[in-house]
Amino acid sequence: MDHIEAFLRSKNWLDTDLDSRYINVNHPYAILVSEDEGQVTLRGNSGIDNGQNGEEIFTFTSLNELQEWFEDNIGE
Repeated sequence: MDHIEAFLRSKNWLDTDLDSRYINVNHPYAILVSEDEGQVTLRGNSGIDNGQNGEEIFTFTSLNELQEWFEDNIGE
C-alpha cells in the first residue's frame, strides 16, 4: 500500500487526519485506503465527513487500476 499512498500524495490527495482517508479540495471524492483488505475505495465526499459515509463509487485492488481510473476520469 505504500506505493498507493505515494501515488496519491503525488496527485495532491492528502490524508490530513492520518486515518487513511485522502481528499483533494479540487475533487468531489474521498479515497479510503484499507491495508487490511488490500483495497482502495473511492467514495463521494459530502464535505463534512471526508467520504467516511459517502456512497462507494469504485473499489480498486491494485495501483495499476487506480492509476488507470485517474487517467480516464480525472486526466492526471
